[in-house]
Amino acid sequence: MNILAVDDEAITLSIIKHYLKKWGYNIITAVNGVEALEKFLSQDIDIVLTDWLMPELDGPGLIKEIRSNSKQHAYIILVTSKREPDDLVNALSDAGADDYIAKPFNPEELRARISVGKRTVLLERELWKYNTDLKTIVRMQTGIIRKTQEETIFRLLSALDARDKETGGHVRRIGLYSSRLAKAAGWPQNKIDHILVAASMHDIGKIGISDSILCKKGNLTKAEFEIIKAHTIIGGRILGDSKLPMLQMAHDIALCHHEKWDGTGYPGGLAGDQIPEAACIVALVDVYDALGQGRIYREALSEKEVVSMMYADRESHFNPDLFNLFIELLPEFKEIADNNL
Repeated sequence: MNILAVDDEAITLSIIKHYLKKWGYNIITAVNGVEALEKFLSQDIDIVLTDWLMPELDGPGLIKEIRSNSKQHAYIILVTSKREPDDLVNALSDAGADDYIAKPFNPEELRARISVGKRTVLLERELWKYNTDLKTIVRMQTGIIRKTQEETIFRLLSALDARDKETGGHVRRIGLYSSRLAKAAGWPQNKIDHILVAASMHDIGKIGISDSILCKKGNLTKAEFEIIKAHTIIGGRILGDSKLPMLQMAHDIALCHHEKWDGTGYPGGLAGDQIPEAACIVALVDVYDALGQGRIYREALSEKEVVSMMYADRESHFNPDLFNLFIELLPEFKEIADNNL
């Protein structure tokens, strides 16, 4: 147990040092508040015994500095010749001292108060360790739950992909692309975590489209294309009315990921900032993945061809700022595509 004793009176400091050593404590001394603060911040101190009236920085001032600059709690005993009730109340409440002892002090009283401080510090440290361990356990369990939810959603949506004759990695790639683009756009981590899963649900409304249209190898008729377009509305209905932020984002994506920046998209003809940013992100990466991966009605295009086609639509189809970030991230996207076929 390390104790810092602070007093500008050499005799008092010598007496305190004598008894503390006798009782088996490791003692560090300082002759004023400034020196004491430097030693406290540079060493592992458990208990502080400080005089009240000192030059440069007095006892209450030292206590305030310790409390504001230290994350670890130290038990502080104010050693003082002041005996007025108001002075002691100020020391304990305003300055932040844990205890006080009046000069001249009885050595056994000092020993008893230090013992109280020792027990308090040990309990504080034990409680801090318990809370830290508990937070770690909660983080681990939360991570496991989130991973389980993600895996369940990805596997269910991969089944939908199989029905649509798309590659099994499509939903996972869309989530990974979207999270990278959201991070580059400066999103907070909780929203990045949301879009990783929410983006994979962009085409969930296709569950309401018949196989004869969804799996058709030839060109769709105008009427069939109108039916296909309805997957956005169906997806919005499936994911609507949730109070969970991730599912609320998934709703916006499912409903709006075919909207275009110039207002010519569907189903609502939204334009510019009317389109949720999450849907703008998915609009970009969905086109990128769709063109770069094979479909039942065409072969995959090269990345050069994909970028060229998307670049031609950069102002009409896509959010321009997100498109610029997307171009910067292409090396990362290619790596994702190669590893998540």
